[in-house]
Amino acid sequence: MRASLAVLIFAIAMQASAQDSPASTVFDTQITIAPPSQGLTSFTPGRTALATPVKTTKPRVFDRKFLVLAGIATAATVFDVATTTHCMSTYANCQEGNPLLGSHPSQAKLYGVSFTMLGGQLLASAWMRRKTPNGKLWMVPQIVATAGHGLAAALNVRTMHQLSRQ
Repeated sequence: MRASLAVLIFAIAMQASAQDSPASTVFDTQITIAPPSQGLTSFTPGRTALATPVKTTKPRVFDRKFLVLAGIATAATVFDVATTTHCMSTYANCQEGNPLLGSHPSQAKLYGVSFTMLGGQLLASAWMRRKTPNGKLWMVPQIVATAGHGLAAALNVRTMHQLSRQ
């Protein structure tokens, strides 16, 4: 039930982010065909030369900026899960606050759910980058993942510090 609710929320969020893009990019069902280039081009009267074909290059989706942001989001996720498992194994009063995971999830469940969600966010980011290569909206899922897990890890460290004083 919880997993299907998470998938439903993720799908709705993706639909909401797609509503801001033009209709031609959302419902792109036809392939754009470039006009054919002429095989021969006349440079001087009476002489012809072969025209060089024009190569179109697609912008790279997985460039340095994408991989750096993905690496930071992954590191924040690992730090969040590591601090959560350490807190729960060390202190009896420590429990998980995410209702999708329950109050005392196993380490495997934490990694499984966290990295599945991170994978979905990275996939959404790559899809958005492919559809609008010159836009900046593709960074949002990675920044949200980094901020969310970074904040959760900081709160875990603060909780452990407070529990160690008691």
